[in-house]
Amino acid sequence: MRLCLAVTLALGAIGCGASPVGNSDPAPDVEGGSDLGGSNDAGAPTLTELVAGDGQSAAVGTPVDVVPRMRVTDSDGIPVPDVEVTFSVLEGHGVVEGPMSLTDADGLAAPERWLLGPTPGLNRLMGEVPGLAPIFFEATGRADARGSFVIDAGNFQNARIGTAVEVPPRVRFTTEDGVPVPDRPVSFEIGSGGGMVRGQTSVTDDDGTASVDEWVMGPEPGPQTLIARTEGLPPVAFEAMAVDDRAPVLSEETWLDELRRPWDLAFLPDGSMLMTERGGRILIADPSSRQTRVLVNRPEDFVARGQSGLLGLAVDPDFQNNRYVYTFLASDRDGDTDNRIRRWRLSESNEDLVEDQDILTGMTYAANGAHSGGRIRFGPEGYLYITTGDTRSATVPQDLQELGGKILRITRDGEPAPGNPQIPGALPEIFFVGVRNPQGIAFRPGTGDVFICEHGPDQDDEITRLVAGGNGGWNPNDGEGNYNGYDGALMSDPSISDVVLPTYRVPNSAGMSGCDFMVGAEWRAWDQALLVGMLAGTRALVVSLDSAGTSTTEEPTTVLDTQARIRSIVMGPDGYMYVAIDSEDGEIWRVTPN
Repeated sequence: MRLCLAVTLALGAIGCGASPVGNSDPAPDVEGGSDLGGSNDAGAPTLTELVAGDGQSAAVGTPVDVVPRMRVTDSDGIPVPDVEVTFSVLEGHGVVEGPMSLTDADGLAAPERWLLGPTPGLNRLMGEVPGLAPIFFEATGRADARGSFVIDAGNFQNARIGTAVEVPPRVRFTTEDGVPVPDRPVSFEIGSGGGMVRGQTSVTDDDGTASVDEWVMGPEPGPQTLIARTEGLPPVAFEAMAVDDRAPVLSEETWLDELRRPWDLAFLPDGSMLMTERGGRILIADPSSRQTRVLVNRPEDFVARGQSGLLGLAVDPDFQNNRYVYTFLASDRDGDTDNRIRRWRLSESNEDLVEDQDILTGMTYAANGAHSGGRIRFGPEGYLYITTGDTRSATVPQDLQELGGKILRITRDGEPAPGNPQIPGALPEIFFVGVRNPQGIAFRPGTGDVFICEHGPDQDDEITRLVAGGNGGWNPNDGEGNYNGYDGALMSDPSISDVVLPTYRVPNSAGMSGCDFMVGAEWRAWDQALLVGMLAGTRALVVSLDSAGTSTTEEPTTVLDTQARIRSIVMGPDGYMYVAIDSEDGEIWRVTPN
């Protein structure tokens, strides 16, 4: 929304395609986008290749001449038609129109247009099929021959309604060769939101920059824009998010960097942070120095494929006595590959994970690593909850003899938890059935109510309050055993008896991932609200729940809208939120309220 809004308001003539949907996943998953198609001649989609559209240049704010194209083939190189491909902007703040595309008879897919961002320099676009290697396109944005008029500072801020953003918006004017142009008249005006600007007219200084005195947010929460204009060049638009005066303004800082696709994180009693990377590493970070050390690097039996690998992480509630740490990973230790829960013991020196033991095996695994779920968390009663995905199977979510597409609950030794619902015909570890690819699970402070944050297909993501023995309604079976998870049906199928309806539904999947509750007076109006991360949606939502947990009390607020794929969100022992950013140059952010 952010980029489309800016371009539409600033330029008027450029339309916007739908927001990138799906992520949802060594190839990042755009989970939440498509499923795998095919034909009678082609096998399953296995390979992706770049066909055209890389290495171009175009004027800033304009489309590249050659639309990026990629091909999907099977293992024999035969093109596979009807495979859904998601295109999303990674860098440069451009806009992709028509971000979802089905491969044609030649296995080719392309967006409608790729418009470069407003600032000269590198732009990057990614094309993804869940479970396959992504394709990356690069283009260079050129300054207009008449000069370069770009945003220099003050974009993408948030502030309380009726107050000014912290950094006054500033533009820069230079020649095509980058030489600053002084004494250039610039005007600023409110684009949307009904705010106020002080210092509406200005001229560029010796550095070619000009700024407003203040940009004050309007009276209603939501996105707001400020337009800067100079004669002869396209205008530029600043965006900000106005938040309720009872709500905090969030600030994020990089707490750790140089990680490789971090997937989950957890804290030890001494404040040390443990992290998993999907590629097979477990790390520990000292809370004072923030220095990291690798505890485990790709166990011999470890399998990394598609969206699977080393995923969820949890610390035993009785860690100070038993020093147990738990992980969700894919393994071929026993021959066939499965997903499993492995328990480790951390040495007294915090330098090694030893005595690994598989306490639960046989969780359903897809050959291409699709839809494993993989989040694990201890509930307030001391039992381990596990989210498992449907593995892109037509039958697994509703099959009571399969552990995939379920929420499981076990003891620290891997036994079914006492008090689990006695679902007729179901394996005893099963707590809840009929889910697609939940990657978030969180427990409401005070009540212990458990909520899952579920990565959906194209049409929706869902937040659901779990009911023991309940059915989430995901049933992607066309009646003949074929997977039809992308036919437009919502995840919570109302035709299933006693389906548990979601608390909140996000239309047009943004790749819902990790979530946790914000707790503490410093979070102001958001104390006890759920912070929910998005992958392809590259943002987070603040979701305030009613006392029953079955509906929201107000429209969710978008925060952390920074073009970063949010994989995990965890409340830290210091009362701040820690966020894992899923990329090859992965980071952990600390998010604080102000």
